[in-house]
Amino acid sequence: MHSLMNYKLLVAFVCFGFGHLSCSHAYIFDYQFINQSLNWSQAQQYCRVHYTDLATIESMKDVNRLIRPNASTSLAWIGLNDDPLSWQVAMGTDVNSWRWSATGKPSATGYSNWRLYNPNNSGGNQLCGSMMPDGTWNDNICDYYFSFVCYTMNYSTGQSTYIMINNGDTWKNAVTYCRTYYTDLAMIENSEQNSVISLLHASQYTWFGLYRVPWKWSDRSSSSFRNWQTGFPNNADTVSFCAAETPDHFWKDQSCSNTYPFWCHRALILSMTTVRMKIQTDADLSDPATNDQLLQQIGLLLQKAFAGNIQLGWKIQPWKLEEPSTGSYVCN
Repeated sequence: MHSLMNYKLLVAFVCFGFGHLSCSHAYIFDYQFINQSLNWSQAQQYCRVHYTDLATIESMKDVNRLIRPNASTSLAWIGLNDDPLSWQVAMGTDVNSWRWSATGKPSATGYSNWRLYNPNNSGGNQLCGSMMPDGTWNDNICDYYFSFVCYTMNYSTGQSTYIMINNGDTWKNAVTYCRTYYTDLAMIENSEQNSVISLLHASQYTWFGLYRVPWKWSDRSSSSFRNWQTGFPNNADTVSFCAAETPDHFWKDQSCSNTYPFWCHRALILSMTTVRMKIQTDADLSDPATNDQLLQQIGLLLQKAFAGNIQLGWKIQPWKLEEPSTGSYVCN
């Protein structure tokens, strides 16, 4: 009877949150290969209706869990895309939209002055903004060496002063230089600012503070994991804005209107609660059989109180004298 009372006391600690508790949550993706050829948008809709979303892949462990039918040799859509509505049609406010180096945020006004047929991300790596002598903008490869325009902000007046640096450098190095000696690479939020900067330079291209980070996951995951095949993404046809997986698990950018099988995922939430407590019992807790019996009885009680699959385990620390602890903790 003495031991049974202690079992009930332990369950009360677990269920109602007394003692020292820590809680953690994690997602694991259950992947499903759908052997039906759809375009990317249709595949996304199918996955959202029948599962959680088009597959998000966050690590090589996830990659290794993508097990196809043996006969499948086609590309297969995954949930990664670079929606041009977020950066080509307008400046946008999405995760793959254009941003300012000075703030890390999208344009506050939405102003732009793109050259005809720009931005187009030709080659799949034109991710930084440059200005032509006529004041129009191009997207360009960030590793090119161009002159650049810094600015200094007078915070008391709210006015910006622009400084042309004629020594060519990469966009990233230009940011570092401007932040060291001025405020940052120039921001352009209206036509007046654009006109002032266009009068400062005569070179073919000049960097200013516009950049973007391409590609986003359909489920809005922030994962930066990528597994591109060598030479990709390359936006070879200037409309390759969706990612597809090869049979050997590398990724290629493809036209979103192409039709392929696809991967869906169902997001499963895993929660772990750790409880620290002192137990007074006549039972020998160093005996594995006793531990298993105790865990089994606690598990049966918890299954009645909570829905879902519950797994329990012990971690017994070396004995030491401690003062009884009180308090509560809620794991949401």
